[in-house]
Amino acid sequence: MIKKNMSCIDIMGNICMFKKYLPLSIISILIISSLQGCSIGRVFGGPPPVDVDRVKVGVHRNIVISVLGPPKVTESKSQQKMDIYEFVDGHSSGSKIRAILYIAGDILTLGLSELLFWPIELAAGYGTSGRAIVTYGADDIANHILLSQTNGSPWEYKKNEIPEQSTQ
Repeated sequence: MIKKNMSCIDIMGNICMFKKYLPLSIISILIISSLQGCSIGRVFGGPPPVDVDRVKVGVHRNIVISVLGPPKVTESKSQQKMDIYEFVDGHSSGSKIRAILYIAGDILTLGLSELLFWPIELAAGYGTSGRAIVTYGADDIANHILLSQTNGSPWEYKKNEIPEQSTQ
């Protein structure tokens, strides 16, 4: 026997499952979609921190590349080589704990907290953009380093230790 209902047809004569679980389904979809929030994605999608303190006069070019990534430009003149690097010093993994707050806020407010959290993440940024110009001798050992932020201001070292700038 087929019973007709205003919103669905139930072949077995029971309460229509669609109608019974519709509110729960909508809430579940909202919660799951809020977990894909932009602020959470931005927290986990940011670049890792760069250990700029390892880039100093006297280190081999391979070490500099392992820290800063491949150079954007490489120039060779006589016995010297100059590399120009661009990098982003991201946030430490400990700072990613703020994602727990974002997840809780998204769940409790069904995603409305993104109106607050997304601008906060935009203000926090992905990290500090930097530029390095490193000059190497014939043996690929760094003999001069110029490190700055992309905006031209001096680089701020984390360990309050400024490496030697030149051996000449």
